[in-house]
Amino acid sequence: MLRSRIRTLSVLTALLALLVMTACVAAPAADSGDMAAGEMADEGYPEEMIIGMGALPVTLVGNTVPSLQSRIFSKLLYDTLAVLNEETGAIDPVLLESMELVDDLTVRIVIKEGIEFHNGEVLTAPGLAKSFELLRDADPQKFTWSFRQLNDYESYEVIDDYTMEFTLLEPIDRWANLFANHMPLAPDHLEAVGLDGYIEEPVGTGPYKFSSWQRDSYITLERWEDYPGGVPVIEKVTFRHMPEAAVRVAALKSGEIHIAAHVPPDQIESLTADGFELYAGDSMQSMYVGINIYGRNEILNDVRVRQAMLYSVDLDGMWNTIAGGFGTKLDCQIVAPGGFGYNENVQTYPYDPEKAKALLTEAGYPDGFTVTGSATTGRYFRDRTFMDALAAQWAQVGITVEMEYPESSVWLQELIDQTLPPIMNIGLNWYLSDNTTSMWGPVGDSSPDPAFLDMRAAKSVIVDPVEREAVVKDIAEYICDNAQALHAYTIPALYALSPGLPDLTFSKSFEIFIPTE
Repeated sequence: MLRSRIRTLSVLTALLALLVMTACVAAPAADSGDMAAGEMADEGYPEEMIIGMGALPVTLVGNTVPSLQSRIFSKLLYDTLAVLNEETGAIDPVLLESMELVDDLTVRIVIKEGIEFHNGEVLTAPGLAKSFELLRDADPQKFTWSFRQLNDYESYEVIDDYTMEFTLLEPIDRWANLFANHMPLAPDHLEAVGLDGYIEEPVGTGPYKFSSWQRDSYITLERWEDYPGGVPVIEKVTFRHMPEAAVRVAALKSGEIHIAAHVPPDQIESLTADGFELYAGDSMQSMYVGINIYGRNEILNDVRVRQAMLYSVDLDGMWNTIAGGFGTKLDCQIVAPGGFGYNENVQTYPYDPEKAKALLTEAGYPDGFTVTGSATTGRYFRDRTFMDALAAQWAQVGITVEMEYPESSVWLQELIDQTLPPIMNIGLNWYLSDNTTSMWGPVGDSSPDPAFLDMRAAKSVIVDPVEREAVVKDIAEYICDNAQALHAYTIPALYALSPGLPDLTFSKSFEIFIPTE
């Protein structure tokens, strides 16, 4: 039997947490009965690696839907123009030869020559322009905070076959994010099949190409033999939709899947005893709960009510029992200690149910009130368990939160349409280098609070990083003082792997790296 062990994820490994939330794939039928991990190990790598995931992407075109799941999955199918360097916090070119700020409002990029798509098309500036044109023409409601940065420019111009220039709307701090999130589409294929057809038959430049997809069931990719970075050692990768953690663990033990995502902490001892490897690490995604995210609920418009909701939550207890002490408990702000903009003067509201009740009485609700909430099941690490526990704690002070748990695709559409109820949870991302348009999620995307909006607007045009970080700290303090959100902890990466897999590495930027040969 393989010696059981728990590994601590490195900076790169933490990302699997997010990848696993992403996709799903068809898997071979399971053999009956559990087996020890050592019995599953064969010589060589499996031809098909099957990953049991909590949620499935709703599109296979990473640029078209602001879903973390879609973005994570897409990174195997597509390369981006540039990428976040997790060591330095800089944005480094990938498909670009260079990118530079010519002046305050002009950005010039040069594309590498010879970049091919899976169908043989070659990436050029005129072709890349079609990808940007698609985003400019799309319904703005289809792009929330994660992708609106792709349109933070006034115009672009094709200079020659491999050079483009972009004119910005105004000086912005993170202009390179225009390219770090952009996944070029094959222009001729896009023109032939349209966006709807592209979603069904995606073509990218990444190490894997599309094979098959059954919505809400599985996605299968197969390696691209001509990938310039080398041929991946795993022939196929299948993502299988398995919302329940217990089902994923059982499938891993039976040999039905090779990786189980978001393993509950109470399963670690059993899995390691059976010889499975456990990867445990942190991520750059926080468990976030928005409180009156659109400002439409009259009761929640009272800051005393929102503060009461934070005083009534035992975050230490929830972190230890639900996350098993994995990840990092947050201090009433999205950024973890050591991250850009972390404010050491901002601290979590202490657990004080009596103070919560007093605030509710002062606000005119001595008997509490009822409000609706919405959350996902399996999209994030123990998300439903977390929200059920949170609602139970609120109930102790008289606040009844009637929770809804729609299908992930339904929840995502409601997020895009801004029709979610006032209480909602989401996995919200923070980065080594700050991101003006995505840092505060629904609070920043839909807040009617003019003071917050003014601070965010001021930050976006500050180029000096020291001055910009000071504004980020001010925003964190403002959000906490006004109890606009609950930031619980960074979502831990807890994944169980069967033996016989290659030496996988994972990125906090939500990518999975499979060795090449």
